[in-house]
Amino acid sequence: MVQERNVAALREILEANEGKNIVIGTHGTALSSILNYYNPKFGCDDFLRIVDWMPYIIELDFEGFECVGMTEHAYVEKAFPEQMKSFKR
Repeated sequence: MVQERNVAALREILEANEGKNIVIGTHGTALSSILNYYNPKFGCDDFLRIVDWMPYIIELDFEGFECVGMTEHAYVEKAFPEQMKSFKR
C-alpha cells in the first residue's frame, strides 16, 4: 500500500536523523497519505484544498515516531487553466 511505503520511508528518515531538524520535499499525493496516517480526518477534500498550493509547507513535530503537532506555515496558491478547475471538484 502506498501509505505504508510512505510512512515507512518517513520513519527511516526520522530514525536516521533523531534529534535533528530536517526538511523533506515530496509531491502532494505522498504528503497527503502521510498526513492522513497521522490525522485520519485529513481526507480527499483536504488533498483537493492543497492541490493549488505548491509549494505547500507544513511542519510536523515528532516525539520518536509519534506525530505530536502539525502546523501549516506557507503556501503559494496557483491558478490552473479552466479545464483543471472542473477536474478538481
